[in-house]
Amino acid sequence: MKKILYLLIPVLSILLLFSYCKKEEITDDDYEISIPAETLATNKWIHNNLVFWYLWNDNLTKGIDSTKEADPEAYFYKLLYNEKDRWSYITDDYQTLSSELDGEPLSMGYYPAFYLTEDYKVIIGVCYVYPGSPADEAGLERGDIIISIDNSPLDTINYYSEYSRTNYSVQLGTIVNRTPVYTGESLDMTARVISADPAVFHKVIDIDGYKIGYLAYVEFIKGKDEVFLSHLDEIFDEFESENVSDLIIDLRYNPGGEIITAIHLASNIAPLEVTTSQNLIISYVYNTGLRDMLGQNDLYDYFVETGANIDMERVYFLTTRRSASASELTMIGLDPYMDVVQIGENTYGKYVGSIPIPDRNNEWAMMPIITKYSNAEGFTDFEDGLIPDHEIKDNVLNAVPFGDPSDPMTAKAIELATGIPVPAKRVTAEISEDMFRQISPPEMERKNILLVNKDILKSVPAR
Repeated sequence: MKKILYLLIPVLSILLLFSYCKKEEITDDDYEISIPAETLATNKWIHNNLVFWYLWNDNLTKGIDSTKEADPEAYFYKLLYNEKDRWSYITDDYQTLSSELDGEPLSMGYYPAFYLTEDYKVIIGVCYVYPGSPADEAGLERGDIIISIDNSPLDTINYYSEYSRTNYSVQLGTIVNRTPVYTGESLDMTARVISADPAVFHKVIDIDGYKIGYLAYVEFIKGKDEVFLSHLDEIFDEFESENVSDLIIDLRYNPGGEIITAIHLASNIAPLEVTTSQNLIISYVYNTGLRDMLGQNDLYDYFVETGANIDMERVYFLTTRRSASASELTMIGLDPYMDVVQIGENTYGKYVGSIPIPDRNNEWAMMPIITKYSNAEGFTDFEDGLIPDHEIKDNVLNAVPFGDPSDPMTAKAIELATGIPVPAKRVTAEISEDMFRQISPPEMERKNILLVNKDILKSVPAR
């Protein structure tokens, strides 16, 4: 009997050990995640700045342990109030962001519209080209259709990464029987740092003695030493010298930019009395703690005297879904004081603003939403965008040069201004939106920005 007992004891021990291990299952918490000190510091910087600056700081996601977050970017997005916030973002490349905000990006110099074909390939319509850029020097023009890059078709996975490369050739095409067809033309381009002056084109359109100023304005950036604002003033001085009776501002591809630049453009357009009286253009709402720290001047902005005001009573804005942020601010800021006529499509619908906040090493930078704006009549919260007075669809695949009276939106503005009907280029069935649906990558959505004046950083202590 003892021999049997001696034999059973080891077996029972193994069974008991197995039973114990099974009950005490190993979990992720049993392993210590080693987070580098640099990452922990970045996480702390993210949390502290969101608590201080973020418009919806009362709605930050709770219960996240920053000491267990190995990816600062993922941590940032976990904290956001996603029910309201579609725009805050973070980057680990502050220098690139800073260069773009200064109007000196590393770029080919053309702005794309991406279209999905029936066979789920992607083609690129060229919305505009910056003068003097690599794309301009290569011969690329507004309305060109790019059907491949380096002779390789684009698809829904690779199209934005391929477009964003810094050295490649583009193959141009046309649409035949609803199919993109290569024309045999290929252009080589290499990106470089360009001067991205947003006033890409202007002219005075003369229609039977009516003189109409036209400006294609693609971003609200003042440039270093305000060089772009100086050029903008020169354009308006030219309009003044030509005695323009009406004004068309083409914001179809303008995703936004600086509030200070939007106020400058609006002040060049508005009735002279509005600017000399420095009427209210925009007011701001911040989170409670930040509002209590800011001065009265940070809660309101006013029209300014620019020296290039042309004293208009009416202005025509051309818009699409790409017209966002500072574009919308300009339009609603002017609306209480003059006749603002919107032609085209609904705008994007962004009534909130950000500020770039770099870390102490100028490596990471976040762009959190810190304010909501409204015009002098309290108008805000236009989530579906600003609705046009005259709806006209834009189609880059059917584009004509900027300022051409045959452009459907421009033609409508001319007709409204002069009473003279202007024949507009028609969109054929082959290149209609039904055949080629426009798509927008998240990387471009993030460029729909509205920058609060950086001086606000000086009003509060560093985080």
